[in-house]
Amino acid sequence: MIISLGPRKIGLSLAIYGFSQFVNPPLNEITIIVNMEMTKSEQKFAMAALAMFQKFGVRKATMEEIAAEAGVSKPTLYATFRNKDAALAGSIRLAKGAAVTAVRDAWKGADDLGQKLDLFFDRLVVAGFDMLHSAPDANAFDTAIGEASKAAIRDTRAAEKALVTEALMDRPLIGTTPEAYADFIVTAAMQAKRQSESREDLLAFLAELKRSVLVVAG
Repeated sequence: MIISLGPRKIGLSLAIYGFSQFVNPPLNEITIIVNMEMTKSEQKFAMAALAMFQKFGVRKATMEEIAAEAGVSKPTLYATFRNKDAALAGSIRLAKGAAVTAVRDAWKGADDLGQKLDLFFDRLVVAGFDMLHSAPDANAFDTAIGEASKAAIRDTRAAEKALVTEALMDRPLIGTTPEAYADFIVTAAMQAKRQSESREDLLAFLAELKRSVLVVAG
């Protein structure tokens, strides 16, 4: 099922990652990890939460504002997301989960590991950096505010690592496994996303990381 965002740009939606639609893909290993099996109500309310988080920031946005954006009453919203942390978790799963799936789909047209790394870094690392530096309080999408959003971040990080593992499965790695090396790549890239002082610094780090991976992975 595809839900169109329409003409209004939602800053913390997939517009951040260069997409204009949310996609609920067929079940596979990665989408199970990300828990993309969301109901229509969960998807609708998660999109409304994204819009309010973009406008006011995660900590300042209220459930009342999210309900108004979704066009429902607060009790209806609370029946799906019991608090703001749950709304943030839904937003993370929807946006990051769909981004992971979109990158995996884009890989079908990639000729080699280098191109796959470029797509992964551009859409899941650099795009995340741009988000963190353009939206109020958007670092909550990486640091979370409660147990539900922390679990969502863990799940989406696992999906990112599973995605990179898939790209490494047929590579002649020496002294490591695809899973262990994918963990290193994703962890290093995401730490650089949070710690880089500028976009240029991040791009330079990712270029060096890519070169290192291509040397190790053959």
